[in-house]
Amino acid sequence: MWLSLVTCIACLAFMFCVDYQSAIIVFVLAGVLWLYVFYKKPEVNWGTSGQANVYRTALKDALQLLKIQDHVKNYRPQILVLTGLPCVRPALVYMAGSITRATGLMICGHVMVGEPIMERAVLEQEVYRWFRRKKIQAFYEYISSSSTLEGTRALIQTSGLGKLKPNILMMGYHLNWTNWNAASMDEYVKVIHDTFDAHRGLIILCATEGFDLTEAVNFQEIVTQNEAEVLGLHSVDETEPEQEKDDAMEVNQVDDPVILARIALAQRLEPGKKKKLDGEIHVWWLFDDGGLTLLIPHLMTRQSPWNGCKLKIFCVIEMAGTAESTKTNILAMLTKFRIQAADVIPVDLEQHPSHASVTSFNQMINQYRYDTVAPGRANDPHKPSVIQESDLIDYGDKMMKQIRLRELLLEHSVHSSLNVVTMPLPRRNRSPTLYMAVLETMTSGMPPTLLVRGNQENVLTYYC
Repeated sequence: MWLSLVTCIACLAFMFCVDYQSAIIVFVLAGVLWLYVFYKKPEVNWGTSGQANVYRTALKDALQLLKIQDHVKNYRPQILVLTGLPCVRPALVYMAGSITRATGLMICGHVMVGEPIMERAVLEQEVYRWFRRKKIQAFYEYISSSSTLEGTRALIQTSGLGKLKPNILMMGYHLNWTNWNAASMDEYVKVIHDTFDAHRGLIILCATEGFDLTEAVNFQEIVTQNEAEVLGLHSVDETEPEQEKDDAMEVNQVDDPVILARIALAQRLEPGKKKKLDGEIHVWWLFDDGGLTLLIPHLMTRQSPWNGCKLKIFCVIEMAGTAESTKTNILAMLTKFRIQAADVIPVDLEQHPSHASVTSFNQMINQYRYDTVAPGRANDPHKPSVIQESDLIDYGDKMMKQIRLRELLLEHSVHSSLNVVTMPLPRRNRSPTLYMAVLETMTSGMPPTLLVRGNQENVLTYYC
């Protein structure tokens, strides 16, 4: 660098020594051309050596990562989140971003069924402009497929590059699963199976408000604001009131309370320098899944907007009378993991749920049971699949534990800011309707809930 500077100064000196008049004319012409380009701002990409260096450095670093052996100390959550068009489900994007922000990779996956692949370039351009305006560090991946299941499988298998590949799949919980047909419900559960078959962790975000803002989003206004950002009409560090005004312009005027609740949810989850949510994040660590259920909320509390929340850990006691020893052991383990928790509360899942809770669950699934549905309804492809008696027998005690968990959630976590719960796994070749009913039991009437399940890979360690 210094050698280049000395050489440049020497060249300028030689110019003036040889012919100072010609040198002055050259400087004046160069200044006039620079001023013309500066004020006219022609829409021309001149190309820079810096751009080439950035590409070369990124490629070199990506290849260098392949030589580094994976270690639990260097684990980073790298999330493939199924958002569809990101601006349509901003709450899902913001929640995934609060996990990966400044620490991991995030890819927003979009499966378009039956749409031409030529739409990809236009969508990518607008999505990345929207990312820049919202200060979201993420990539966008578009897949055109014949079905949602096949498109999701393609995303799981092909997203990422080298070591920069997703190790977690994140998706939203569907509130209207009771209106699904058998094929759609089967696809949803198969995505869960495919995720674990690919050795990925899984996160399902549940919110009673829902996420889809397709009916309210003003796509024309988003494109206009994207173009304004490219032309530099918006400053990089605009104030929060101006940002909120821009956000309001992106949404059409709606009176539907459901849509208004979804907009409020997205605004609450959007990160910001001065935004800070209060309250508690309740972590229900029910099974050892490698530690992902603990790691996710810990990372979230280090970034806006969750850095004002405290962690409260709920763990399962192994046998009656061991609550205090379980609490002591968990507190010691959290100290080794350097995870700060406000409290640790042992709970007993072996206790049988109340008769009222069991009756309430049975009333929810009775309309889908094989012995109660109308003749011919069992094979109706336009209705959810029926629940066989063998399904109920197979789930057995686990189903009772989920009903008991519902009672504990209502007792402890109905007023929390966020619940993080270890997710139960679906059984293969069993009714997906029963599994969706179990998830409904864990999330209905609750605050926003993250159902988390690791792939048994350790993501936490207290060894140096």
